[in-house]
Amino acid sequence: MKRKPSIVVRLVYPIYCMMGIKYLRRLFKFYCQTLRFGDTLIFEFSNSIGDKSKFEGCNKIYSRSSFSGRMGYGSYIGPDCHILADIGRFTSIAPFVRINEGSHPYKKPYVTTSPMFFSTREQAGETFANRMMYAESRNYPKIGSDCWICENVFISGDINIGDGAVVLAGAVVSSDIPPFAIAGGVPAKVIGYRYDEETIQFLLREKWWDKDISWLRQHWEIFSNIDTFKKVCDEGSDA
Repeated sequence: MKRKPSIVVRLVYPIYCMMGIKYLRRLFKFYCQTLRFGDTLIFEFSNSIGDKSKFEGCNKIYSRSSFSGRMGYGSYIGPDCHILADIGRFTSIAPFVRINEGSHPYKKPYVTTSPMFFSTREQAGETFANRMMYAESRNYPKIGSDCWICENVFISGDINIGDGAVVLAGAVVSSDIPPFAIAGGVPAKVIGYRYDEETIQFLLREKWWDKDISWLRQHWEIFSNIDTFKKVCDEGSDA
């Protein structure tokens, strides 16, 4: 007579099988995304990438980060980030940056912040609502080109971070950041600019990040000196 499996085995085995199936699904998704993004993106098995995401090339997502949206050429995301955004070219995102996916009503005319009264998504396991009464999901935030988002930044809402902006570590961004501004604090406020107004306007006109990659590769040395860069762009000749 065969012995019945112990109660521990009977409880653990279905969980083990379920975890195995989840692992195989994740492995299959990773394989498919490797085929799809392999020429444009470096990423790891620990990453979570939205199926509709688009990458222009020379992109990297570091370990344990999730991303959904669009990423321009030369941009990257550091480890342990959760990013839903439209990102421009040559933008750098440090570790532990977060962008929230939705929102709750907390002002008049709504009575409560609980989604059980305005959402059909059953965040608490069930809901009283039989139709959506509030737009929880927002459009992806837009992060421009040549931006630097420092460590532990939290970005809230449908906002725009302009080209060339820098957001300092630990900031909470809840409103738009102008181009080439340096912002920090809770909530984030502009505390300075990377260049004088004339230089900022020059860079916004020039939009070097939109130049052909071959030009950028050829002229990489002039990016270490803004005066030399201006001269090359103005004169259309090598420094």
